[in-house]
Amino acid sequence: MKFMERLVLAHLRPLVCSSQDPLQFAYQPHVGVDDAIIYLLQKAYSSLDCPNTSVRVMFFDFSSAFNTIQPRLLKAKLENMQVGAPLVTWVDDYLTGRPQFVRLKNCVSDCLISNIGAPQGTVLSPFLFTTYTADFQYCTEMCHLQKFSDDTAIVGCVEGGREAEYRDLVDRFVKWCGENHLQLNVAKTREMVVDFRRNKTLPSPVSIGGTDVDMVDKYKYLAVTLDNKLDWYDNTEAIYKKGLSQLYFLRRLRSFNVCHRMLQMFYQSVVASTIFFAVVSWGAGIRTKDANRLNKLIKKAESVVGSQLVTVEEVVEERMLAKLLPTMATPSILHWTS
Repeated sequence: MKFMERLVLAHLRPLVCSSQDPLQFAYQPHVGVDDAIIYLLQKAYSSLDCPNTSVRVMFFDFSSAFNTIQPRLLKAKLENMQVGAPLVTWVDDYLTGRPQFVRLKNCVSDCLISNIGAPQGTVLSPFLFTTYTADFQYCTEMCHLQKFSDDTAIVGCVEGGREAEYRDLVDRFVKWCGENHLQLNVAKTREMVVDFRRNKTLPSPVSIGGTDVDMVDKYKYLAVTLDNKLDWYDNTEAIYKKGLSQLYFLRRLRSFNVCHRMLQMFYQSVVASTIFFAVVSWGAGIRTKDANRLNKLIKKAESVVGSQLVTVEEVVEERMLAKLLPTMATPSILHWTS
């Protein structure tokens, strides 16, 4: 079935490409977590360079977003994107009439037919979700909405206390979610305010459905910790602690006399992937003492693996070049991420 889905996806993607949200960074070629964080920070830094300006970022949380897709609405959206009737019918049939049951040893529950949502763990479902949410797009000089699958953030640049556009965008997005049966979890939705002014005042909270959204000093966005100082200390601290706990398993693996090659594979797939996750977005901005702390962690892993490992600075340089070269060759990507 997954082979069939890949064939359908290869046929569907170019048909809806022109209608996709350019600020949807998930399940798109050449863009990912790095680009989403870089774009958010670039907007924030550019605005904070102006006098009497602050930045408000609303991080939305959905309740089972994939499970609330309405096939009839998706069908209408695909038709508006000029997708052919046979393919639209196939997608509608793919999402409806799905039998579900629970098996526990020899006991099997009654079978239920599901006609809402998208099946989990499939090839098509993530792309169908991005297509389902593609009709809400917003990007101006002062405000924009960006997505990474169902991780949605609204960034508003507030100049001189004028936040009407930001609040209006939040209200419009909340209304659109209701119309498309996407359930917002207000209790887990957070707002972070970045304000470097000396005479700053605490802004009034944004209300969604009569509930004030909690304001936080830091937030883990796409597994990267951002704070209201735009400092990377908290993110480095989280990486160091997680990497240190994984280093324990690397040492345990060596105690069983595992071969050198297997130790290297474990380091690259488990430890290094944690240390260098989204490093392009934060690696060049961390303080020297934070970089040295991560390099000490790499040195400890080096003594276990028994071979020289690359440092944070080397990985940042390599990955930044790898990101920059294809971006320069693709003007559409450069437009959104430069």
